[in-house]
Amino acid sequence: MRETPAYAAVTAGSTSSAGRSRLRSARPSLTTALPALLGTVASGATVGLCTALVLAAAERPSFLSGPARHGFPSWMVGPLAHRAGGLPASTTALQADLVRVLALLAIAWLVAWLCADRIPAAVLWGAVVTAYVVLLLGPPLSLTDVFNYLHYGRMGPRYGLNPYISLPLAAPHDAAYPYSNWHHLPSPYGPLFTLVSEALSPLSLPVAYWTLKALLLGASLGTLALVATTARRLGRSWKAAVALVAFNPLVLVYGVGGAHGEPFLLLAMVGAVALVVAGRASDAPWYDAAAGACVVVATGVKPSAVLLVALVVLGARRRLPALGGALAAGALTGVAVLIAFGGHLPATSIQDRLVTPLSVANVVAALAGHGGLTAQDRTIAHGLLAVVCAGAAIAVLQRRDRLPGAAGLVMLAGVLTLGWTMPWYVWWILPFAALARTRALAAACVVLTVWLALGAIPQMPRLIHDAHFYPTRSVAGRTNHDLTERYLK
Repeated sequence: MRETPAYAAVTAGSTSSAGRSRLRSARPSLTTALPALLGTVASGATVGLCTALVLAAAERPSFLSGPARHGFPSWMVGPLAHRAGGLPASTTALQADLVRVLALLAIAWLVAWLCADRIPAAVLWGAVVTAYVVLLLGPPLSLTDVFNYLHYGRMGPRYGLNPYISLPLAAPHDAAYPYSNWHHLPSPYGPLFTLVSEALSPLSLPVAYWTLKALLLGASLGTLALVATTARRLGRSWKAAVALVAFNPLVLVYGVGGAHGEPFLLLAMVGAVALVVAGRASDAPWYDAAAGACVVVATGVKPSAVLLVALVVLGARRRLPALGGALAAGALTGVAVLIAFGGHLPATSIQDRLVTPLSVANVVAALAGHGGLTAQDRTIAHGLLAVVCAGAAIAVLQRRDRLPGAAGLVMLAGVLTLGWTMPWYVWWILPFAALARTRALAAACVVLTVWLALGAIPQMPRLIHDAHFYPTRSVAGRTNHDLTERYLK
């Protein structure tokens, strides 16, 4: 049949419309596929970089693992020992490699976070679990804190020493002593955390070491599960929330890799906020009571969590049960402290006087012409922190749904006003930044991550000297340095 002009025009128009429709449908698929590819590659790169770092740390004693200075036993190094041939012989070259790994991890973190919604859930969780398990299997990265935990925990049950009034120096023959470094400082760790350490004291040091690392891994993954669940309840992207927290380079290298105690703290703090959020959709008052108890338990793990107690109570749908739960947990914690430690508390007053050169508070004090953080500067910093806490409490009192953001702001202020800051302290803020209504806190975490990373890299002393900042040349700086050396010698 011969086409009429009208029929040809119609079919041509239809074909053209179909083509345009196919082009329009192809564009969204491209915009979907590219972020999915980038996010997947970033997740895989994170696993690969963590694996490379662990293999390097487990190859031979080096600055990558602090305890290695005092021995490199196979039970500490783990099953990945001596599997990385071709490591640079030069310490300087190895230090440069660490900086490259941190920089690449930071790029992968940002890409995974921004593309998280397009990453398949199985890929995201698979990368998180694999990276965390790999970090578990290696030696403790950077510092010796895991052995400080174990040594403080063994002082009471094995030697009859109270870790809050006796020095670790009083038990120098313990197996954990050579690998620890807080020998002249009473324990600054919370009583509930110390009780966990004491529970491991009957075990041999290698078994206690791996048991504690496994517990910390479980708490880390549990915290991420709470972040994902709470993000869903709040209508946030749970994938972006998990990626922001899990893939942060300082969390990976210094937090999870360093086997630090923060996961226990975060599990309780994030658990408190998660219970408050869940309680809004339920008539059961136990959610709020449990939230109040959880935040006090967090304080028993690490005293810095006390900043969140009022916020959790004020943010609860039923404030009276939340207050009751907090008071009950506080009473039980007090009884535990009285029975186990004779009523003595952690040496936080001593730790509060210690200073790291690139802590924000120390740098601000130096720029103000004080030469470094002084006692007066600490008083001002504490006052500023109190103002932020009060403002956050008022904000939550007015609107309960501000709780995650307010909690993140308070923890951020806590880190910024501290004289003694460690790279993994950004972990205190990340879960709440992931759950906040805006990305402002997340952006602050990106900036803070860069700053804390500068303070952690081995080249830091040379860099700050190149910037004409000499922390120990002033009276305040020298005093702070000598005080730190006194407790770390």
